[in-house]
Amino acid sequence: NLIGKTAVVPLVNREVPIIADEYVDPEFGSGCVKITPSHDFNDYEIGEKHKLDFIQCIDLDGKISNEDFIPENLRGKDRFEARKLIVNDLMKLEQLEKEEDYDIQLPKGDRSKSILEPMITEQWFVKTETLAKEAIKAVETEEIKFVPKNWEKTYFEWMYNIQDWCISRQIWWGHRIPAWYDEENNIYVGNSEQEIREKNNLSKETKLRQDEDVLDTWFSSALWPFSTLGWPEDSEDLSNYYPTSLLVVGFDIIFFWVARMIMMGINFQKDIPFKDILVHGLVRDSKGRKMSKSLGNTIDPLELSDKHGADALRFSLVEKASPGQDVPFDEEWTIAAKKFGNKIWNASKFVHIYTDGKETNDLSTIECEENKWIINKFDAVLDEFNSLFEKYKISDAYKLLYNFLWSDLFDWYFEFSKNLIENENHKSETMEVLHSVFLKSIKILNPAMPHITEEVWETFDDEVLISNKWPEKYNINKDNDGSVEDLKNLISKIRNFKATYQIKNNTKLKIYSDVEIDDWFKSQFESLAKVEIQKDTYTPKEGEAVLHFHSGSYDFVLSAEEYIDIEVEIKKLNKKINEIEKSIEISNKRLENEKFMKNAKPELIDEEKSNKEALEMELSVIQETLKELGN
Repeated sequence: NLIGKTAVVPLVNREVPIIADEYVDPEFGSGCVKITPSHDFNDYEIGEKHKLDFIQCIDLDGKISNEDFIPENLRGKDRFEARKLIVNDLMKLEQLEKEEDYDIQLPKGDRSKSILEPMITEQWFVKTETLAKEAIKAVETEEIKFVPKNWEKTYFEWMYNIQDWCISRQIWWGHRIPAWYDEENNIYVGNSEQEIREKNNLSKETKLRQDEDVLDTWFSSALWPFSTLGWPEDSEDLSNYYPTSLLVVGFDIIFFWVARMIMMGINFQKDIPFKDILVHGLVRDSKGRKMSKSLGNTIDPLELSDKHGADALRFSLVEKASPGQDVPFDEEWTIAAKKFGNKIWNASKFVHIYTDGKETNDLSTIECEENKWIINKFDAVLDEFNSLFEKYKISDAYKLLYNFLWSDLFDWYFEFSKNLIENENHKSETMEVLHSVFLKSIKILNPAMPHITEEVWETFDDEVLISNKWPEKYNINKDNDGSVEDLKNLISKIRNFKATYQIKNNTKLKIYSDVEIDDWFKSQFESLAKVEIQKDTYTPKEGEAVLHFHSGSYDFVLSAEEYIDIEVEIKKLNKKINEIEKSIEISNKRLENEKFMKNAKPELIDEEKSNKEALEMELSVIQETLKELGN
């Protein structure tokens, strides 16, 4: 029954209408609120909707305005001082019912830390409705694609609810608003004062002053895709490089920058500014918190570069940064990447030692199984790497390359190649393969570790690496039957056996096989595993424990009692089984815990699953060993 009537504002004695609006929460306080359209964003919307008066009572210095409708004792007073005076005046008039303390959110300036007061002032705006429609359409039709795709939801949320864009700023630095005013405050817009005078027939006697505001930084940045290429002139660069193919950007500026570049590009160039948008996350601290000075968890990349090298920092971020996901940075990553860089450097020395002075050898056909294996491995890695790169899965691509280099090339092939080069029949071919695969791999690594790869490359070639072409596959004979993988597996099993039972690595183990073994296989196996292969069927004595080393079609037998104390080892293995089973039980409880599965980070859940799989694999191996030991 009060709606439509008026109420009198105390102290100023002004009548204001009583209105109803769904914005007001009837459960909060009295359910009745005073609307100040000129000094609150939400109140402004209500004021527009209900056609209320817009009255400004605070000036730009945060003082009460010197207006006739304001009581004289308040005029010119600081806003905080005035509030205290108002409370006292209301008490004197017996119009203050009560005072209550409660918490509210107050906006503060990021530099001044002063409490901000919304205020209506004259500003320049861009009408965005038409611009937004075309920009929305470009993403809806997949003319522009977000990678990962889920970030287009953030884009659409902003664009479907877009408002006119305030582009003027009251700061010292920026592109000045290209508008001039005469003494009667008529507005003229143009590229320069001279252009405005000529266009509007204004004499030199007509005084003009340029607007002192500057353009919003994001407005200037929105023009970046074409303004950097000579626009508004129809330059050669503009025709060659607009639109570009890819924008790499953080998710936090999808609206502020990305959306506005799309709107401006379509409006001025009649074409999209880029085809793909690769969204990356934020680099956070090791606990997943956003870095800030107040938390004291910021990391200076220059300090990290000085400490570990720019390549190490670059590679650690490239390898860990999956599209669209935040990176909880840990310095240990950079330390590990530095070790990888050292591995690359030492690998280059190895290649120099074994290939310097070589003659060029034709690789159209390959004879050695080990050489076929590494070339086929390289081709498969290059194929997968290129595919991942095309999908912008850069992190996965470099993890793939890292594993290939560290394990297949450096750990395995380097060992194989030493034995091959000692054989005159295989020397020339192997030197060429070793040299070629290493340098092609360095090319692939270059974008992630540009400094060390360039340095390494120039020790082999006078031409700089950056001017080279991306490597291609060898595409040679592919008739590798997988025996090298069996060889690796068997060597690893023998080495693990020695390590488990504390047998010296240079101890030669007698192993037996009753099948024909190729010379190349026998040579590498005996050399790298430190075994002595007996071509014979091993017949164990009654109750004797034997171990089988099996992979593919290969099966080797070893008399366990010659090298280990069976009873002692059975006790150790049974104890280990109990420990592993307890760990698996703990892991199962975590993975069956709904709270853990719901709240834990995906990478933590994946780590737990991987840990459980590794434990189950270890348990299976030990149980199989116990069977072979006769337990």
